[in-house]
Amino acid sequence: MRILFTTWSASAHLYPMVPLAWACRAAGHEVLVAVPSHCVPAVGAAGLTAVPVAAEPPAAPLTTGGPGPRAPLRGWPADWPLRLGELGEERQRLLTSLVDRQVRIAEDMVPGLLDFARTWHPDLIVADGSTYAGTVVSQLLGVPLAAHLWGTAAVLRLEHGGPGGSPLPRYRELFERHGADPAHAPVGWLDPCPPMLRLPTSERRLPVRHVPYSGPGRLPAGLLGTPARPRVCVTWEAGAHPAGGPGGRLHPLLAAAGLLAADGVEVVLALGPAQRAALTRLPDGVGVTDASVAHLLLPTCVAVVHQGSGGTTMTAAAAGVPQLVVSPRPEQMLTGERLRAVGAGRHLPGGDLADDAEAAVRVRDTVLELLGGPVRDAAAALRDEIRSLPAPSRVAAGLPRLAASAVAGRAVRAGR
Repeated sequence: MRILFTTWSASAHLYPMVPLAWACRAAGHEVLVAVPSHCVPAVGAAGLTAVPVAAEPPAAPLTTGGPGPRAPLRGWPADWPLRLGELGEERQRLLTSLVDRQVRIAEDMVPGLLDFARTWHPDLIVADGSTYAGTVVSQLLGVPLAAHLWGTAAVLRLEHGGPGGSPLPRYRELFERHGADPAHAPVGWLDPCPPMLRLPTSERRLPVRHVPYSGPGRLPAGLLGTPARPRVCVTWEAGAHPAGGPGGRLHPLLAAAGLLAADGVEVVLALGPAQRAALTRLPDGVGVTDASVAHLLLPTCVAVVHQGSGGTTMTAAAAGVPQLVVSPRPEQMLTGERLRAVGAGRHLPGGDLADDAEAAVRVRDTVLELLGGPVRDAAAALRDEIRSLPAPSRVAAGLPRLAASAVAGRAVRAGR
């Protein structure tokens, strides 16, 4: 079977798909990965074959316009994806802007992706859940589509956030411009999020075990040895450089790392190359390693502090490590709240820390709370649940049946 994977983003959305793509290759399927040109090196570094389908880089990521988040990024309900109609005008505008950004990316990707798919004739498209171009091409060519999530607790269908679940205007325009149906949906959602963390949904979830992949890396000497002191990892999502704040103050997470080190905790920052280069000041006693070895670092840690990205959340959960999420945006707020709800972590909304002179102390004190037995027990239960999910090899073996059932169902509907 020919399987065409596609995504728009290198680390946050490609990396969670890589183990399944490997498993599909190992099962004998032909696998290609269609991405914008800036993602091509990351695909190749993962040992997969890239198909560049857009020359333009993706639209700029959502920013908050300064060191502190804007008002719409504060005070979101813990289960906001289930209450979209109650969020108010400002928050609705923020979610609409996220959809509009993804539509702009899809507009760049659709022509190249469609041309290639017409030539290669895939039997199945596996698209990152926020890569709308995959949905358009699937509908136009009649190729079954499976959407792949990245660790979010909800199946986020923000593009259908209009009245009564109707498609938002820009999303509808994207499909209609190509003669496609905006109601087209995946046959299932490949979901690495463990059931304990999930919010309910009517969508068909296809569980797949999270297998950590953080890109190619090199194991630092001594990383796997038993640390002499309790070790805490502090990390931020790729592209974020919280090395400084207003007035030259250290970012709260970096300042908190210094406080923890002063308390006798071994603190290791897991950062990408650009992030490491941006660090002009490093608190005494705080070390740095490459984020690509996070899956090896985290099992040696007693806690991890991060922004709540799906990849870091799932990797820490798979290692059974208590987590503190300092969330900058709504999806990460959701992640932090779900971890708090199951007892495996704590959550500090970034907006609440923005103007707090004691932010670093709050972060330090919350990390120390994670060292208690109940949190460790809940994190271990979460780890065990992840281990019970079907491995990517098992999911890969079932993809031909999934594709065949989708084709058969379409034929039955057409016959009617």
